[in-house]
Amino acid sequence: MRPSIPVARDLANCSRRRVLQVGGLGLTGVSLSSALRAEGSRERVGNSAPRAKACLLIYLDGGPSHIDLFDLKPDAPAEIRGPYRPIATSVPGLTIGELLPRVAQQSHRLVQVRSVRHEEGVHDPAVYQMLTGYKHISSAGGLKVEPTDLPHISAGLLRADRTPAAMPKAIQLPEIMKMEARVLPGQNGGILGPTFDPFLVEVSMSGIVQKPQLRRVDEVSTDRLRRRSALLREFDSERQRLRQLATDRLDDYQQQALSILESSAVQEAFDIETESATTHEKYGRHRHGQSVLLARRLIEAGSKFVTVYWGHEDQDWADGRGPRPANNPWDTHRNHFPLLSQTLTPRADQTLAALLEDLAQRGLLDETLVVWMGDFGRTPRISKPWASRDHWPRANTVLLAGAGLRGGTIFGATDRHAAEVLTDPVSPGDLTATMLDALGVDPHQRVADANGRTHRLSPGDSLLSRLS
Repeated sequence: MRPSIPVARDLANCSRRRVLQVGGLGLTGVSLSSALRAEGSRERVGNSAPRAKACLLIYLDGGPSHIDLFDLKPDAPAEIRGPYRPIATSVPGLTIGELLPRVAQQSHRLVQVRSVRHEEGVHDPAVYQMLTGYKHISSAGGLKVEPTDLPHISAGLLRADRTPAAMPKAIQLPEIMKMEARVLPGQNGGILGPTFDPFLVEVSMSGIVQKPQLRRVDEVSTDRLRRRSALLREFDSERQRLRQLATDRLDDYQQQALSILESSAVQEAFDIETESATTHEKYGRHRHGQSVLLARRLIEAGSKFVTVYWGHEDQDWADGRGPRPANNPWDTHRNHFPLLSQTLTPRADQTLAALLEDLAQRGLLDETLVVWMGDFGRTPRISKPWASRDHWPRANTVLLAGAGLRGGTIFGATDRHAAEVLTDPVSPGDLTATMLDALGVDPHQRVADANGRTHRLSPGDSLLSRLS
C-alpha cells in the first residue's frame, strides 16, 4: 500500500542519513559520512595510468631548516653555515647534514628537491599553500577555516577518483594542525564540502592510536543490517518515485559501509599492536614514529592518501620559563640548534629511515609516493639575540621517494648561502600536481565544488617526468 500524501511528502524530503540514524545503524567514523560518501556514483576521470597506488605525506609543522639538514653550505661564513657539517651518504659524492645519519643510509632512495619556493612568510598562508597548492587570498596570520577555502590535496583526490574502496581513501593523523586554538585552513575539503574532509585518526602524545569506531554496535547483527538495507531500498524506491529521480540501485556508499563492517582487513589495519616489538622500536616509540607506522599499515590496507602531521608538543625555548606547548614544533625561532639536534631531528631521522627501509623490504616503495615537507625553510643568516633561524619561504628542501623516482639524486639548486633558488624552481602547486599525477589523476582536471562551480585540482605542473 502506498503511503498517504502527508507521509509521502515527508519521505520525499527526508534524507537517507536521517533514516539510517533513526534505524540505529551504529556505524560511526567512516560510516556514511566523509570517507564513503566521497566515493559517490560519478565516473572517475583521469588521463594517465597511476605510477603509485598511494601517497604518504609527512608534514613537519613549522618548517624544518633546509640549510642545517640538507642544503648545507660548509664554505659560507659561520653566521650562515651554523655548527653542522655534511656527512657521506649511501650515494657516492652526495652529502647530507650530520643530524640525519640514518636517512643518510637511505639516500639512494630519496630525491632531494632543493629548489622549492613560495612567498608566504607567515605560517597560516604557508601551510595553506603547501597543502592545497594554491596561494591564499591573504598573506596575514590569524586565518580561520572558511567555506571558500580550497581543498587539501587529498580531498581533491577524493573528488576526482571515484574507484570503489572498502577503506577511507584520505586519512590524516595524529591531529589537526592548530595555531592558538585556531584550526589552520587547508586541511579539509574546503569548497568541495565536508563530504571530502580527510578522515581523522588520532594518536596520543605517547603514541597510542585512538582506534576509530568502525565496527557495528554489538547488538546489531550483520543479518539485521542486511534487512535494514533492503528496507532502505524500498524506502528509496518510493522516495525516488515521488521525486521522479532516475536511479536503479542502492548508493555505493551504503554498500561500502556494509562491506567495512564485514572486512577484517580494515579492522586489522588499525591494530598497530600486532606489529612486532622490533618494528615499533625501529620506527620509534614516540608519537611521530607510531603515527608513520600506522600510516604504512593504512596504505597497505588500501588507503590512497595518508597525511601525517608532526603534532603539538612541549618545548623549552631557553627563555627561563621551562617547557610549554608548541603548536608547530619545527618553528624554531628560539633555542633552534639544541631543539634541532636533541629532540626534533633524532625522531624525524629515525622514523623516515625506518619507513623507507620497511616499504622497500615489503615491495611497497615502488607503488607508494613518500613526500616529506613543512611550511618553508629557515633563514640562512642566524638571527640575534636568540641564535636561531626564522621563516624563509624563498628556498626550501622537500624530500620525495618511491613511485619510480630516481633515488639518490638532487633536483634544483640554491645560491652560496641557500637563500635564493638558482635553478629549477618548484612551487607548492608543482608538488601537489606531482602527487596527483603519481596517483593517476590529471592535476589540471576540473571538478565541481559543493555549489556546482569548477575547481582545477592543481595550479602547478607535475615533476614526475623530470624526476624519473
